[in-house]
Amino acid sequence: MWIWYLDKSEGGDLDAIAARANAAGVKTLFIKSGDGATYWSQFSPLIVGGLRQRGLNVCAWQFVYGKVPSDEADIGARAAQSGAQCLVIDAESDYEGKYTQAKTYMTRLRSQLDPSFPVALTSFPYVDYHPGLPFSVFFQNGADFNLPQVYWKDIGTSPDTAMQHTYVHNKIYGKPIFPLGQSYSDPDPDEMTRFRQLAALYGSSGLSWWSWQASTDRGWKA
Repeated sequence: MWIWYLDKSEGGDLDAIAARANAAGVKTLFIKSGDGATYWSQFSPLIVGGLRQRGLNVCAWQFVYGKVPSDEADIGARAAQSGAQCLVIDAESDYEGKYTQAKTYMTRLRSQLDPSFPVALTSFPYVDYHPGLPFSVFFQNGADFNLPQVYWKDIGTSPDTAMQHTYVHNKIYGKPIFPLGQSYSDPDPDEMTRFRQLAALYGSSGLSWWSWQASTDRGWKA
């Protein structure tokens, strides 16, 4: 499950977060650690350590713009130093056309991380709709996992159609796919269940949901 603002997720109470996560079978939290070249204080060693002590895996995610890629890379690396077990790079429309910046970011980021440290990219699911986004540069330079944002309700289609399109066009990169599903805007619970079934059918060994603070009670149950 993805966390944008920790204080809007069970009020930031670590015991309450762990209890809800355990009840829903959530094993890993993706918590926002940075926005561009700004580090987010909510991704602190104290918070990360507290959640890990409660039995959860904790990964960081950073939204990137490509304006100051070297500085942004330093922010990504800092999350690893704060105890993150993986880092997800969130590159969206701001990054379209920025191939050189993507190479700079990835080279500097990887130089500060252990070679085995897991790094992933999350972005648009329909890569053919975004030919200017440097997916290939991220994947060729150290992003080992692919977390496409398969927000089928926002796209205006079914989980089946969205997942088929996503997998067909993302397999080209040759990276393991772990789809990011939609729990915001209160999608039908049956569609959430179908999304999970499809992830397994397509061979993904894991998936996640956006986001904690936007999930409804029936979404959590699903």
